[in-house]
Amino acid sequence: MIKFLDNLMHMKQAFYFWVHLFIILLIWSSIFWLNWKIIFIFVLLYYLQLLIFGNCILTIKQFNSKKRSKSFYAFTLKKLGFNVNEKTIANFVDFVTPWIILFLAIVWQVLK
Repeated sequence: MIKFLDNLMHMKQAFYFWVHLFIILLIWSSIFWLNWKIIFIFVLLYYLQLLIFGNCILTIKQFNSKKRSKSFYAFTLKKLGFNVNEKTIANFVDFVTPWIILFLAIVWQVLK
């Protein structure tokens, strides 16, 4: 029974991993297919999510943790063998990445 529950937990984490990866790929590719004004709204919604839930909803579900230091990026980089500071990665993802994506979208869509 415990082995079954352990396997179920791994399946759940694998599901959230692939959902997370798919959404992140959509977000990074959005600069090419989504209007920068809508991206700006999504950036604001992302910060609202952080304010309300304390972390990304998928991160909370995937890692069963509300700690701000947890992030999909840090988890993936560690699995790939990189020694990373989880808190630094989480801060970068929360406070730099959304603005990079918005900036790239503006450059691609307005200044091209």
